[in-house]
Amino acid sequence: MRTGSTIMDNVEIHNCSQVDTENAALRFASAASGHSSITNCALHSGLGWGMVISSSANINVKNNNIFNFRPMGFVM
Repeated sequence: MRTGSTIMDNVEIHNCSQVDTENAALRFASAASGHSSITNCALHSGLGWGMVISSSANINVKNNNIFNFRPMGFVM
């Protein structure tokens, strides 16, 4: 079992998702322990999904700009 936290504030993620897949630029999968925070960030210009949160808990997503992703920007 892996545990950990991700704290990102004022970060730009540009062109980081994989085309024609569900591999997102930023992904939380089965992140049930610990606390993660994504605030004041910009995720943009990807050919895949932007941000995906699945089977996870304790994730704070606040004041972000997610735009210009081909199929999906934010999936939860």
